[in-house]
Amino acid sequence: MTATALCFLLLGLPAAAQPITEVHQLRFHSDLLMNLHHTLYAAAWARRPQGGTPRALAGALPAPLKEDGLSAEERTAWPAAIDYYDRRLASKDLLFDDGMYAIKMAIADSDLSRPVIGSELRAMLEAATPVYRRHFWPEHDRANRAWIAATAASLETIAARAIARLEQVYDTRWFTAPVRVDVVRVGSRQGAYTTLDPTHIVISSGDPEHKGWASVEIVFHEASHVLVSKIAAALNGALADGRREHGQLWHVVQFYLTGAVVQEVLRSRGVDYTPYMYATGLFDRAWGRYRRLVEETWKPYLDGKVTADAAVAATMAGLSQ
Repeated sequence: MTATALCFLLLGLPAAAQPITEVHQLRFHSDLLMNLHHTLYAAAWARRPQGGTPRALAGALPAPLKEDGLSAEERTAWPAAIDYYDRRLASKDLLFDDGMYAIKMAIADSDLSRPVIGSELRAMLEAATPVYRRHFWPEHDRANRAWIAATAASLETIAARAIARLEQVYDTRWFTAPVRVDVVRVGSRQGAYTTLDPTHIVISSGDPEHKGWASVEIVFHEASHVLVSKIAAALNGALADGRREHGQLWHVVQFYLTGAVVQEVLRSRGVDYTPYMYATGLFDRAWGRYRRLVEETWKPYLDGKVTADAAVAATMAGLSQ
C-alpha cells in the first residue's frame, strides 16, 4: 500500500471517489475532499470585509459553519485550516491561478502527495478532514446529491436534442470520453468554473441561481467552454490588439449561444425558459455594452441565416462603430 493510499484510508476517504451518476459523458461527483477545499476557501473569504461582495473570489457560504459543537481539539484544527487558506490560498483565483489549478487536480485524483500540495497544506487538510466529515459534510453531501439528482433527471430529458444542437452551433463534437463534474456546496463567486486539459467542471449546489432549468443551462454552459474554442479563436483573432479591451467577448457570445440553445429546446417541449444571463441580470450588469451587438450579430447565426465567420465579421464591424 502506498503512503498516499494509507493516508486516505486513515482519513476515511476512498482512494478514488466514485461518481454519483453519469449523463452523456458527464460524471457527477460529490467528493468530500473537493468540498473541503472549496469550503475552506469560502470560509476564509467569509472573514474578509469583501466577502459576499462582487470583489470576493469565493461564493458566499449557503449557511454559517457553526462551531458550537466542536471539541477542544477540533476548535484548534478547524480555525487553523481556515487561517492557512486565508494567508496562503484565498487571494488566488480558483480558475486563473496555475497553482490553484494544480491543487484542485491533485485533490480530484485524491493525491495529497504531489509537490504542489506541500507538507503544510497536506497537514492542514488531514487535520481538517475529520472535523469537516463529522460536522459539516453530511449536510453538504445531502444537498449536493439532491442537486445532482434533480439536475441529472432534467438534463437527461433534453440532453440528446440539446447536445446535437450545441454540436451544430459550435461546429464541435460532444465529449467522447467521460468528463468529471464536481458538485461542491460552495465554490467560486461565479458559482461555477471549468479548467481544461483535462476538462474538469466545478459547480456550486449552494448558489441561489442554480435552480430548476437554470442548473441544466449551467452544466451545458460549463461544458461549452470546450465546444466554443473555434468561435473564441475566431473572435480573438479578429480582435487582435482589441483583445485587451474586449477579451471577454467570446465568453459573452458563449453565454448567449448556449442559453439560446437551452431556451430553444425547452420551447419545443412547451417550457417557457429565460436564459441565465437574462434571468439573473448578468448580461446588463456585467456586459451591458455588448448586449445589443451580440443579439444583433449572433441571432442570425442561430437562425441559420449567416455563417459563424459572417457573425464574427459583423461583431467586429459593430465594435468599430
